[in-house]
This record gives sequence, structure tokens and C-alpha cells, in this order.
Amino acid sequence: MTDIFKTMILILFCVSLCAVNSFAESKIPPETPKTQVVIIGTIHSAHYKNPKYSPDILRQIILSLKPDAILNELPLSLVEPDGRPLEKIRGKDNPGGPESWAADTVAVKLGIKQIPFDRPDRQENFKKTNYFKRQKQANNLLNKWWLGLYESDPNSLDLKIAKLLEFTFQAEASLFMNSGPEIINSDAHDSIIRIKHSVSYDILPPILENYPEYKTLTDYDHFARNQWLERNRIMADNVIKAASKYPGRRLVVLTGASHRYILRDLLKDKESIDLKEYWEIIEPNISKPEKLSKNIQNK
Repeated sequence: MTDIFKTMILILFCVSLCAVNSFAESKIPPETPKTQVVIIGTIHSAHYKNPKYSPDILRQIILSLKPDAILNELPLSLVEPDGRPLEKIRGKDNPGGPESWAADTVAVKLGIKQIPFDRPDRQENFKKTNYFKRQKQANNLLNKWWLGLYESDPNSLDLKIAKLLEFTFQAEASLFMNSGPEIINSDAHDSIIRIKHSVSYDILPPILENYPEYKTLTDYDHFARNQWLERNRIMADNVIKAASKYPGRRLVVLTGASHRYILRDLLKDKESIDLKEYWEIIEPNISKPEKLSKNIQNK
């Protein structure tokens, strides 16, 4: 009888322990599935001139990814209330923006939402800071500085650094006009832009301190760097905010290719985001749009 009693006590204890564990487990919230974010670097008006990365190829890439929403590099002032780009029509007399056309065409076909993720006051900020006027003035000053070095000290280290910056501009322009999307969306392209920005924002300003007559150029470099960092931080925050609304689903983010590296840097460690390249999901060899229909993986 004593053995039976002990056995019953042991059984009751085990049952109670299981109940406690079950209750504790029920208190642990289920893990929220990550949002898959695919950043696609675009080349703006060069899409019309580069047959290897035409608007049609961009459109087919987005369509083949089957996103649940598309994020456009646009401010609130350049979209309709439902998120559709104001500049979305492409035609002979009204070419519009190639990214806007591609995104809107896919969004309408799939019945998905478009979300602007650029800084909301982008256009107002450009106007308030005289952004493009200062940029033009800085470019003219930079050219003047380069030419002066060519004449006064063609073998100087400063000139060699200036040439390095020039080479990055040339490389970027060449890639835009001659490369397909698999190159534009690669570490190789991102590295060129990293070097370009590092020379512009980190290396040149201290050098220019030795040329007091170019203080305006130094001031512009600091201004441009701050603008660049602030804008991309806002863009990354907006991507994170959008991703929180699409757990376990896929977002396509369309952005100028120069933003790729910094947005990836800002997003790569976010636990809620699974950052992917488009060519990790669909056929990477995409010199022709029709190739995208082959070997497409499901989400």
C-alpha cells in the first residue's frame, strides 16, 4: 500500500511539473518572423541608355521577386495619397522616371502597396539648403583646384588623391552605362562608391585645410557628408518601420545604387530584417528580361 501511495505522489508531482512548464512556455511570446528585405540599386535616367539594365529589365526583376510591397526612393510630396508615384507614366512624350514606371507597373499587376521611404521633406530640404546650387559651385571649385595642382605640382600626393577621386567618378559612370543589374548590385560596385565617399568626405577635407583659398570647398564637403548621413539614416529608419508591418513577407526597396552600401550597413544587424540580394532569390544571369522567368524560387 505504501508503494502504491508513493507511486501516486510521484505521478502527481510529474503532472504538476509538466503543467507548470506548459504554463511558463505559454507565457513566452512566439518569435516574430523576419521580414525579407531586397535592396535593388537603380541607375535613374541611365536605365533608358543602358540596354543591359533597361526599365523593362528592372520591371521584370521586381515582378519575378513577387514582393508583398515596394518601397520607392521618393518623398511624400512626390506620391499620391495611396503611395503611387506622381511620375509613373512612361511614354515617348512623357518618359517619366524609370524606377517609378517599373514599380508602379508591377504594383498594379500584383495588387500591392507602394511606400515612399525617402526623407519626407527631401524637396523642401534641397530648396532650404540651396543643395544643388552649392553642389554645382563645389564641383567648379574642385575642378579649379585639380587644374591648379596639375600646373603647380603634378607629382604631389594631393594630386594623386584627387586623381583617385576622379577615377571613382569615371568607374561609376562607366558601370552605369555598360553594366547589367548583377554588377550594379554587387560588392564591387558598392566598394567603388565607398571609396568615392571616403575620399570626398574623410580624406579631402583635411587636405583642403592647407589651401585656405578653398575654404568654401571644405565647408561644402562637411555639409554634403552631414546631408548624406542624415538622409540615409532617415531612409533606413523608414525601411525598418515598413518592415515591421510585413513580418514574414518580402519587401523590395528601390534606391539609387550609390545608397546601396550604406543602407545595407544600417540594416544588416537588425534582428527583424533578413537582408537579401535579388540574385540570391532569382536567376542572376539577366542580360535578357525573359531569362528571369526561369528557375524562380518561391518565397
